[in-house]
Amino acid sequence: MVIPVLKGIDIVRKPEDLTNFNVRATAYISEENDKGADCFHFQVISSGYLAKLLSENNILDGRATFIVNEFDVTLLEIEINKILKDCVRSTWDEVAKAINRHLQWEYDSIKYMTSKEILTKINPDI
Repeated sequence: MVIPVLKGIDIVRKPEDLTNFNVRATAYISEENDKGADCFHFQVISSGYLAKLLSENNILDGRATFIVNEFDVTLLEIEINKILKDCVRSTWDEVAKAINRHLQWEYDSIKYMTSKEILTKINPDI
């Protein structure tokens, strides 16, 4: 079985106000002995920011979103590790797709094309 491990989290910009914010972040996840890691993107928003957002837009698509009262990277790490415990699978592809239900995998929605398909996109007359 493939067991995913959180290797680290990068916060794009730490919030100035720890109780009212919307920040983007990336979790680096791989198997324990892998040197590299896949990127899984997410956002962290405060409950205060959520209230403001909902008053303006009335809706929020919550995928890859953590809603918190205060900004705390340690709590994010704990929550992501809870998610990873539920994403153990037979192959890395299955693991990544399971994680992708919660966080946005860097390879989500990528379609690989053959050379002929690429040329057809460039020049439809081929």
